[in-house]
Amino acid sequence: MITKKFNAILLAAGKGYRFGNKIPKQYLSFGNKTMLDICINQISSHKFCHELIVVVDKNFRKFKKLDDVYKDTIKIVIGGQKRQDSVINGIKNISNKNNLLLIHDAARPGIDHGIINSLIKNLNNHKVSCVIPILPIHDSIIKIDKNTCKSIKRKNLSKIQTPQIFTPNALTLNDFIDFPDATDESEIIVNQNKEIKTILGKEKLLKITTKWDYQVFMQNFNDSKEYRTGSGFDVHAFTKTKSKLFLGGIEIEYKHGLEGHSDADVLLHSITDAILGAISKGDIGLHFPPNEKKWKDQRSSTFLKKAMDLLKEAGGELINIDTTIICEEPKINKYSEILIDNLCKLTNIGPDRISVKATTTEKLGFLGRKEGIAAMTSVMVKL
Repeated sequence: MITKKFNAILLAAGKGYRFGNKIPKQYLSFGNKTMLDICINQISSHKFCHELIVVVDKNFRKFKKLDDVYKDTIKIVIGGQKRQDSVINGIKNISNKNNLLLIHDAARPGIDHGIINSLIKNLNNHKVSCVIPILPIHDSIIKIDKNTCKSIKRKNLSKIQTPQIFTPNALTLNDFIDFPDATDESEIIVNQNKEIKTILGKEKLLKITTKWDYQVFMQNFNDSKEYRTGSGFDVHAFTKTKSKLFLGGIEIEYKHGLEGHSDADVLLHSITDAILGAISKGDIGLHFPPNEKKWKDQRSSTFLKKAMDLLKEAGGELINIDTTIICEEPKINKYSEILIDNLCKLTNIGPDRISVKATTTEKLGFLGRKEGIAAMTSVMVKL
């Protein structure tokens, strides 16, 4: 039976000695994310990813506390001394062995949904045990054995990349015992004389081994992105009776709440609309229609989370939030730090990238008459 769902093992237990840095390379930053974050986000956000096993070194908490950051479908597993030990630990922790298996190196942060889709498509279209991306070698090759040098023809030589994808149970734990010196998992398949399919890889799947590699990828990573802005606006009237007032996901002390189908959090609504606008995904009403009962009294953090998930699926990153709350009452300035702190938690960006301002309309209009609250927001995203 053809399946598209896959389990993934992300190998991130390496020490990176050749890189020559105190911090293992997988924890180095690209923008406001680490190399490891990028790989995790790209794999786990794929619609066919059932489970992601992240294999890390036992000392990873020195660099990142992973287990408090990621969702339930992501497991953190401690790796072994060798690559094969880490893969074995990953396989042992897979809950459903009937899915495809994708294996990737965290040292290749250029992974994207396109390469994963191509691997799955080719695996299902050909009767093979695995599919791997490769790139032709363009440099001249020479083999040095002690004092002897021998030129090697490059015509049929290629570099193997990851991610690689395998049919269910194509790799067993015994395979790693039988082939202890295999440098990657596709080599095991080849040594077993099983069918393998190669596809054209991508230059951006460069394995970052040296600081030069890191600089090259950093430059290309930034050059390949575009910046977009989005704007959002929302307004709600105060309730006639005493009720809870929510702004920015926190409860604000005031005699009235806001009228609305959900919790009427104008601040989170405007931020949500700004993000959706930046990625051309409509508005909050499109995704959460006010005539649907399931959104009745829903907390607006649910809507913001959906917008953030769509941003991630698009391969995007939230750069900053600039928002203004407009009302005569209550006085917002005393809540600014609390609001910023909660927005940091909801969007996973730092406080230096969030601005929360408050103003009045100098008693003009319905806002000046203390009949409600409005919020307008601008965001920048990198896609």
